[in-house]
Amino acid sequence: MTSSWCEGVHVVRFKGRGEMQLKMRARALGIGFGACIAFAAISACSGREVGSEDGENGSGGPRSVANFNRPPGMLIGRGGSGSDDSSETGEPPLAIVPTAGAGGDDLEIPSFEPPPPVPPPCSGCVEISALVNDINQGSQFQFNAGGVAGVTRVVWTILVPFNSDQLFIRSVVNGADGPYTFLSANVFPELNAPLPLVHQFTGTANTVGLRIGSAGAWTGNQRVSIFVDSVAFEKGADPSSTITFDTDAQGMAPQGTEREPLVSFHP
Repeated sequence: MTSSWCEGVHVVRFKGRGEMQLKMRARALGIGFGACIAFAAISACSGREVGSEDGENGSGGPRSVANFNRPPGMLIGRGGSGSDDSSETGEPPLAIVPTAGAGGDDLEIPSFEPPPPVPPPCSGCVEISALVNDINQGSQFQFNAGGVAGVTRVVWTILVPFNSDQLFIRSVVNGADGPYTFLSANVFPELNAPLPLVHQFTGTANTVGLRIGSAGAWTGNQRVSIFVDSVAFEKGADPSSTITFDTDAQGMAPQGTEREPLVSFHP
Protein backbone atom coordinates (compact mmCIF):
# COMPACT_ATOMS: atom_id res chain seq x y z
CA MET A 1 0.00 0.00 0.00
CA THR A 2 1.33 3.43 -0.98
CA SER A 3 -0.23 6.67 0.34
CA SER A 4 -0.37 9.93 -1.66
CA TRP A 5 -1.95 13.43 -1.47
CA CYS A 6 -4.18 14.40 -4.40
CA GLU A 7 -5.56 17.97 -4.35
CA GLY A 8 -5.55 18.09 -0.54
CA VAL A 9 -7.33 14.72 -0.12
CA HIS A 10 -5.44 11.82 1.41
CA VAL A 11 -5.78 8.94 -1.05
CA VAL A 12 -4.48 5.45 -0.52
CA ARG A 13 -3.62 3.39 -3.54
CA PHE A 14 -3.84 -0.35 -2.84
CA LYS A 15 -1.75 -2.79 -4.79
CA GLY A 16 -3.22 -6.30 -4.86
CA ARG A 17 -5.79 -5.63 -2.10
CA GLY A 18 -9.48 -6.33 -2.20
CA GLU A 19 -12.33 -3.96 -2.85
CA MET A 20 -13.61 -4.31 0.73
CA GLN A 21 -10.39 -2.89 2.17
CA LEU A 22 -10.60 0.05 -0.25
CA LYS A 23 -14.16 0.80 0.88
CA MET A 24 -13.15 0.59 4.55
CA ARG A 25 -10.25 2.97 3.98
CA ALA A 26 -12.45 5.45 2.11
CA ARG A 27 -15.01 5.35 4.96
CA ALA A 28 -12.23 6.02 7.48
CA LEU A 29 -11.07 9.07 5.47
CA GLY A 30 -14.63 10.45 5.27
CA ILE A 31 -14.88 10.37 1.46
CA GLY A 32 -17.10 8.42 -0.89
CA PHE A 33 -15.97 5.21 -2.47
CA GLY A 34 -16.42 6.60 -5.98
CA ALA A 35 -14.29 9.67 -5.19
CA CYS A 36 -11.59 7.43 -3.76
CA ILE A 37 -11.54 5.38 -6.96
CA ALA A 38 -11.31 8.56 -9.09
CA PHE A 39 -8.44 10.06 -7.10
CA ALA A 40 -6.65 6.75 -7.13
CA ALA A 41 -6.91 6.73 -10.92
CA ILE A 42 -5.56 10.32 -11.16
CA SER A 43 -2.69 9.45 -8.90
CA ALA A 44 -1.91 6.40 -10.99
CA CYS A 45 -1.94 8.45 -14.21
CA SER A 46 0.47 11.01 -12.83
CA GLY A 47 3.23 8.42 -12.90
CA ARG A 48 4.69 9.42 -9.52
CA GLU A 49 3.99 9.45 -5.82
CA VAL A 50 2.19 12.75 -5.21
CA GLY A 51 2.59 12.51 -1.49
CA SER A 52 6.29 13.35 -1.51
CA GLU A 53 6.83 16.70 0.25
CA ASP A 54 10.42 17.02 -0.96
CA GLY A 55 9.67 18.01 -4.53
CA GLU A 56 9.12 16.02 -7.68
CA ASN A 57 12.13 13.73 -7.19
CA GLY A 58 12.68 14.22 -3.48
CA SER A 59 15.26 16.92 -4.12
CA GLY A 60 13.61 19.54 -1.88
CA GLY A 61 13.01 21.99 -4.80
CA PRO A 62 9.67 23.42 -5.87
CA ARG A 63 7.18 20.94 -7.22
CA SER A 64 5.90 21.33 -10.79
CA VAL A 65 2.39 20.61 -11.91
CA ALA A 66 2.24 17.30 -13.73
CA ASN A 67 1.26 17.17 -17.41
CA PHE A 68 0.86 20.98 -17.72
CA ASN A 69 4.40 21.86 -18.83
CA ARG A 70 4.72 24.61 -16.22
CA PRO A 71 8.33 25.25 -15.16
CA PRO A 72 9.03 25.12 -11.44
CA GLY A 73 8.50 28.45 -9.64
CA MET A 74 6.41 30.03 -12.42
CA LEU A 75 3.69 32.38 -11.02
CA ILE A 76 0.07 31.60 -11.70
CA GLY A 77 -1.48 33.85 -14.38
CA ARG A 78 1.81 34.71 -16.11
CA GLY A 79 2.82 33.80 -19.64
CA GLY A 80 5.47 31.31 -20.60
CA SER A 81 8.23 33.91 -20.16
CA GLY A 82 7.17 34.66 -16.56
CA SER A 83 6.59 38.37 -17.40
CA ASP A 84 3.25 40.12 -17.63
CA ASP A 85 4.70 42.62 -20.14
CA SER A 86 4.65 40.12 -23.04
CA SER A 87 1.80 39.40 -25.35
CA GLU A 88 0.75 35.96 -26.57
CA THR A 89 3.43 36.19 -29.27
CA GLY A 90 6.12 37.03 -26.74
CA GLU A 91 6.55 40.59 -28.13
CA PRO A 92 6.34 43.62 -25.81
CA PRO A 93 3.31 45.91 -26.28
CA LEU A 94 3.70 49.04 -28.37
CA ALA A 95 4.51 52.20 -26.42
CA ILE A 96 2.01 55.09 -26.58
CA VAL A 97 3.82 58.22 -27.79
CA PRO A 98 1.94 61.57 -27.77
CA THR A 99 1.85 63.20 -31.18
CA ALA A 100 2.57 66.86 -31.91
CA GLY A 101 0.70 69.16 -34.24
CA ALA A 102 1.22 69.47 -37.97
CA GLY A 103 4.88 69.79 -38.84
CA GLY A 104 5.94 68.87 -35.32
CA ASP A 105 4.65 72.15 -33.82
CA ASP A 106 2.89 72.26 -30.51
CA LEU A 107 -0.87 72.26 -30.60
CA GLU A 108 -2.34 75.73 -30.23
CA ILE A 109 -4.58 76.25 -27.22
CA PRO A 110 -7.61 78.34 -28.27
CA SER A 111 -8.30 81.51 -26.33
CA PHE A 112 -11.70 83.06 -25.89
CA GLU A 113 -12.10 86.80 -25.54
CA PRO A 114 -15.08 88.27 -23.68
CA PRO A 115 -17.73 89.71 -25.96
CA PRO A 116 -17.43 93.43 -26.63
CA PRO A 117 -19.67 95.70 -24.58
CA VAL A 118 -23.05 96.48 -26.04
CA PRO A 119 -23.06 100.02 -27.42
CA PRO A 120 -25.56 102.43 -25.87
CA PRO A 121 -28.81 102.87 -27.80
CA CYS A 122 -28.33 106.63 -27.96
CA SER A 123 -25.73 109.36 -28.26
CA GLY A 124 -25.93 112.69 -26.43
CA CYS A 125 -27.73 110.95 -23.56
CA VAL A 126 -27.11 110.00 -19.97
CA GLU A 127 -27.44 106.50 -18.50
CA ILE A 128 -28.62 105.94 -14.95
CA SER A 129 -28.36 102.47 -13.40
CA ALA A 130 -28.68 100.65 -10.08
CA LEU A 131 -28.23 97.10 -8.79
CA VAL A 132 -31.45 95.44 -7.63
CA ASN A 133 -31.39 91.98 -6.03
CA ASP A 134 -34.51 92.03 -3.85
CA ILE A 135 -38.00 93.47 -3.72
CA ASN A 136 -38.80 97.17 -3.21
CA GLN A 137 -35.31 98.49 -3.88
CA GLY A 138 -34.40 101.61 -5.80
CA SER A 139 -32.13 104.58 -6.38
CA GLN A 140 -32.89 108.21 -7.17
CA PHE A 141 -30.99 110.45 -9.58
CA GLN A 142 -31.52 114.21 -9.98
CA PHE A 143 -30.02 117.51 -11.14
CA ASN A 144 -30.76 121.22 -10.75
CA ALA A 145 -32.97 122.58 -13.52
CA GLY A 146 -32.29 126.20 -12.54
CA GLY A 147 -35.81 127.23 -11.49
CA VAL A 148 -37.96 126.86 -14.58
CA ALA A 149 -41.11 128.88 -13.81
CA GLY A 150 -44.66 128.39 -15.01
CA VAL A 151 -44.35 124.66 -15.59
CA THR A 152 -47.57 122.72 -16.17
CA ARG A 153 -46.10 119.36 -17.16
CA VAL A 154 -42.69 117.63 -17.19
CA VAL A 155 -42.03 115.20 -20.03
CA TRP A 156 -38.96 112.95 -20.01
CA THR A 157 -37.77 111.24 -23.16
CA ILE A 158 -36.21 107.94 -22.13
CA LEU A 159 -35.02 104.67 -23.70
CA VAL A 160 -35.79 101.39 -21.93
CA PRO A 161 -33.47 98.43 -22.76
CA PHE A 162 -35.33 95.83 -20.70
CA ASN A 163 -39.01 95.10 -20.02
CA SER A 164 -40.36 93.85 -16.71
CA ASP A 165 -43.58 94.36 -14.82
CA GLN A 166 -41.57 94.10 -11.60
CA LEU A 167 -39.31 97.08 -12.34
CA PHE A 168 -40.48 100.67 -12.11
CA ILE A 169 -39.55 104.23 -12.94
CA ARG A 170 -41.03 107.50 -11.66
CA SER A 171 -40.34 111.19 -12.14
CA VAL A 172 -39.45 113.41 -9.20
CA VAL A 173 -39.79 117.23 -9.28
CA ASN A 174 -38.93 119.31 -6.20
CA GLY A 175 -39.24 116.13 -4.13
CA ALA A 176 -42.76 115.42 -5.41
CA ASP A 177 -43.23 111.98 -6.96
CA GLY A 178 -44.79 111.44 -10.35
CA PRO A 179 -46.78 108.32 -11.30
CA TYR A 180 -45.35 104.91 -10.40
CA THR A 181 -44.75 103.40 -13.86
CA PHE A 182 -43.81 99.79 -14.56
CA LEU A 183 -41.19 99.05 -17.20
CA SER A 184 -43.55 96.57 -18.83
CA ALA A 185 -44.04 95.98 -22.54
CA ASN A 186 -47.54 97.45 -22.26
CA VAL A 187 -46.11 100.83 -21.24
CA PHE A 188 -42.83 100.69 -23.20
CA PRO A 189 -43.55 98.43 -26.20
CA GLU A 190 -40.36 99.32 -28.08
CA LEU A 191 -37.01 98.61 -26.47
CA ASN A 192 -34.16 101.12 -26.93
CA ALA A 193 -36.53 103.57 -28.62
CA PRO A 194 -37.26 107.14 -27.40
CA LEU A 195 -40.54 107.11 -25.48
CA PRO A 196 -42.19 109.73 -23.22
CA LEU A 197 -42.58 109.55 -19.43
CA VAL A 198 -45.06 112.22 -18.31
CA HIS A 199 -45.26 113.90 -14.88
CA GLN A 200 -48.13 116.32 -14.26
CA PHE A 201 -46.60 119.18 -12.30
CA THR A 202 -47.53 122.82 -11.83
CA GLY A 203 -45.12 125.38 -10.52
CA THR A 204 -41.43 126.19 -10.69
CA ALA A 205 -39.14 123.30 -11.34
CA ASN A 206 -35.93 123.44 -9.36
CA THR A 207 -34.59 119.94 -8.78
CA VAL A 208 -35.79 117.26 -11.19
CA GLY A 209 -34.88 113.64 -11.48
CA LEU A 210 -35.86 110.00 -11.84
CA ARG A 211 -36.17 107.05 -9.49
CA ILE A 212 -35.76 103.44 -10.71
CA GLY A 213 -36.01 100.16 -8.81
CA SER A 214 -37.82 96.88 -8.14
CA ALA A 215 -41.41 96.13 -7.22
CA GLY A 216 -42.89 93.74 -4.64
CA ALA A 217 -42.40 90.47 -6.56
CA TRP A 218 -38.97 91.03 -8.12
CA THR A 219 -36.75 87.91 -8.02
CA GLY A 220 -33.82 88.94 -10.20
CA ASN A 221 -30.29 90.08 -9.42
CA GLN A 222 -29.08 92.52 -12.03
CA ARG A 223 -28.15 96.10 -12.84
CA VAL A 224 -31.09 98.02 -14.24
CA SER A 225 -30.37 100.86 -16.67
CA ILE A 226 -32.40 103.69 -18.15
CA PHE A 227 -31.14 106.06 -20.86
CA VAL A 228 -32.33 109.67 -20.64
CA ASP A 229 -32.37 111.70 -23.84
CA SER A 230 -33.97 114.93 -22.63
CA VAL A 231 -36.49 116.54 -20.26
CA ALA A 232 -39.02 119.13 -21.41
CA PHE A 233 -40.84 121.63 -19.16
CA GLU A 234 -44.14 122.44 -20.77
CA LYS A 235 -45.76 125.80 -19.89
CA GLY A 236 -49.21 125.60 -21.35
CA ALA A 237 -49.53 128.06 -24.24
CA ASP A 238 -45.98 129.34 -23.79
CA PRO A 239 -43.03 127.65 -25.52
CA SER A 240 -41.62 124.80 -23.50
CA SER A 241 -38.11 124.74 -22.12
CA THR A 242 -36.05 121.65 -22.91
CA ILE A 243 -32.84 120.45 -21.34
CA THR A 244 -30.80 117.97 -23.35
CA PHE A 245 -27.72 115.91 -22.53
CA ASP A 246 -25.88 116.49 -25.78
CA THR A 247 -22.66 117.78 -24.23
CA ASP A 248 -22.67 116.50 -20.65
CA ALA A 249 -24.77 114.94 -17.87
CA GLN A 250 -26.06 118.39 -16.73
CA GLY A 251 -25.03 117.57 -13.18
CA MET A 252 -27.22 114.42 -12.97
CA ALA A 253 -26.04 112.51 -9.90
CA PRO A 254 -27.25 109.66 -7.64
CA GLN A 255 -28.73 110.46 -4.27
CA GLY A 256 -26.85 108.17 -1.89
CA THR A 257 -24.74 105.08 -2.49
CA GLU A 258 -27.18 102.28 -1.71
CA ARG A 259 -27.79 99.89 -4.63
CA GLU A 260 -24.49 101.02 -6.20
CA PRO A 261 -26.02 103.71 -8.44
CA LEU A 262 -24.06 104.90 -11.49
CA VAL A 263 -24.38 107.79 -13.93
CA SER A 264 -22.71 107.51 -17.34
CA PHE A 265 -22.67 110.14 -20.06
CA HIS A 266 -22.72 108.89 -23.66
CA PRO A 267 -21.58 111.65 -26.07
